[in-house]
Amino acid sequence: MKNLIVFFSLILLSSVSIFAQIDSNEIKNVLQEAVVSGLQANEKTPISFSSLNQKRISKLYYGADIPTLLLATPSINMYSDNGTGIGYSYFRLRGMDQTRINTTVNGIPINDPENQGVYFNNFADLASSAQQIQVQRGIGTSTNGTSAFGGSVNITTKNLTEKASTNINIGTGSFGSSRFTAELQTGLIENHWMVYARLGQVKTDGYRQNSGSESKSYHFSLGHLGKKSMLKFNFFGGNSNSMLAYTGVDKTTFENNPKTNNFTNGETDAFKQYFNQVQYSYNLGKGQTISASVYFVKGSAPKFQYLAEGWYTFNSLNMQASPYLLSGSSDTLYPGNVMTSYRLNQQYLGGFITYQLQKGKVNFITGLHANTFKSDHFMEVNWANTIPNGIKQNHQVYFNTGYKKELSGFAKFNYCINEKTSLFADLQIRTVSFKYKSKETQYRPNDGKVEDMYWTFFNPKIGSRIALNNLFALYAMAGYSQREPTRFDYLQDDFAPRDIKQNEINPEQVIDLEVGTEFNGSVKGKMNLFAMEFQNQIVSTGALNNFGYPITGNVGKSSRRGIEADLHGKIASHFGFWISSSLSKNTIKELNQTYYNIDQNSDLTISFSNTNLALSPNQIHYLGLESDWFKGHLLVEANFRYVSMQYLDNTQNKDLSIPSFQTIDLQFGFEPKEYSKLGLPRISLRINNLANTKYAPSGSIGGFNSINNNGLIGQNALVFPAANRNIFCTLNWVF
Repeated sequence: MKNLIVFFSLILLSSVSIFAQIDSNEIKNVLQEAVVSGLQANEKTPISFSSLNQKRISKLYYGADIPTLLLATPSINMYSDNGTGIGYSYFRLRGMDQTRINTTVNGIPINDPENQGVYFNNFADLASSAQQIQVQRGIGTSTNGTSAFGGSVNITTKNLTEKASTNINIGTGSFGSSRFTAELQTGLIENHWMVYARLGQVKTDGYRQNSGSESKSYHFSLGHLGKKSMLKFNFFGGNSNSMLAYTGVDKTTFENNPKTNNFTNGETDAFKQYFNQVQYSYNLGKGQTISASVYFVKGSAPKFQYLAEGWYTFNSLNMQASPYLLSGSSDTLYPGNVMTSYRLNQQYLGGFITYQLQKGKVNFITGLHANTFKSDHFMEVNWANTIPNGIKQNHQVYFNTGYKKELSGFAKFNYCINEKTSLFADLQIRTVSFKYKSKETQYRPNDGKVEDMYWTFFNPKIGSRIALNNLFALYAMAGYSQREPTRFDYLQDDFAPRDIKQNEINPEQVIDLEVGTEFNGSVKGKMNLFAMEFQNQIVSTGALNNFGYPITGNVGKSSRRGIEADLHGKIASHFGFWISSSLSKNTIKELNQTYYNIDQNSDLTISFSNTNLALSPNQIHYLGLESDWFKGHLLVEANFRYVSMQYLDNTQNKDLSIPSFQTIDLQFGFEPKEYSKLGLPRISLRINNLANTKYAPSGSIGGFNSINNNGLIGQNALVFPAANRNIFCTLNWVF
């Protein structure tokens, strides 16, 4: 691993001597994009994918984060903790959460290596710097980081430009929401250098009570352009401070007071995440390009405050030498409420190198990626109603460290048999290791032991594309993919409460079949059929642990099958439309659910067959109309969103479900470009949830996993309320 990182670094440093031989004023975006082109799909790749270009992103983005933008692509459902889309926001693709979605920025994997989640809130306003967002559905093409299961999201930040410009965005809206973003492109300096810089702040008080969030972010790129090469430095990241709102409310509370938030005692968190990247691309000539990147990411959680109500928390933490147990006595000193703070310190270093050959009928791409990761997890007691004499505040309860390493390589091959038919193959080998170490603290012995874990996966794909004519094409792809369980799949907590073996949870496996049609006439886009057949899929039980993470486990066979449409076109000269829809059936073949029988004082296992997978709606539709008037000065856009009923667990219990919902959003844009003597101003007004619908796009399970002799279970449905009618107004000025 170390030798590989050194090799990447030497390639980048060698560029210094190459620059002395280069002299060109011409900017070639292909050199900037070569670093990530090996990870992206193109028009001839036979997979199901959608892309949002910079123009579409700037029209959709007003401050609500990346998951809100992704609604414009098929099979996406999203929600946010505070109901606004600003702050902690999440999405599911084909019913699978973000731990099953590979996400990269400029080729950097941003899924947390241990738990594989993505937290856009840590570096909010990234969409302001986005050149393109590509969403691949299904296992897609090989990429960096954890294997894609539900799909992958590839974000490319803005290219450096030859022309200088300044872009200011100021916005304000309901619930104390606001956005300020300032961007600068210097253009070409002395025929070689270019700079891009952005500073941003997004904040909200939240729709729900005590759910405010504030994020400050930055992005800085420095590039040196040569005749055949491009060296680029990217630095981006942010600081976020949020009031906690990650638990749902029961249905009665939702109906009577949907703004309710269970956290009322000042529970807050703070996260920092900084990304540093060096990219280098060189055109070797004769259709050959080589590119490399080295990255370093630093993250931390200065605080994650959670109020634990009652002394039982310390028993659950196995604090056998707890200061809250009186020495030499069986008596317990009750501390009352305890404010705990969960902390993180993370860093990871990685790099990747890609070689591409485009010659005649052949397009060949191969690449290597390596990554090493370290994460400290620890918890402190900030205060308690009663702390024994001699015990300091902020004493540490536990401390453990996770280590993860990854090495992967891929080869992609596209061969054009003739002008209409091409064949595609993609082979990836990926090896992963995970180690867990804990240290004994003053009042608590070591955690359980976690054995060292190692996995090796082979993920092949093959497909073909046939162009019937200039207007229609067909494609088909079949692939197989595997991925390792997450740290939380094993621990179900922030520490190991017992001894844990690797074989307790099996890696997930999926066979993915995709068949689609491409349209390139007055209607453009794709329609596709998909069948994803899983073995050992890791699914949520519906319950959450103390940190809001879903408790998970393996199931035998399960499947996700459906049809998707991603189409857009013109109805008339001034009217356009788009359709982003999916119909699916998502089932588990057989599930054994264990309950605690409170009448019999014993466990009871009940078997279920062919039940719907949790949080996997059978229908998702996102439909839109747009029109422009007065020579393009006035733009009007309307979006309709519908999501069908969702079960919150995998037993298909209607009492544990959330109903279908539909919303309408409107957006107006005014661009007086012919009347402005200073730059290009644009004013936009967005009205979300025009009909003031009361709805919840997602939920979880509350209560206890119990049952009585009459079959009455002890669990109940919790929902995450979304905001009622709200507005957001933005002034954008480009100079």
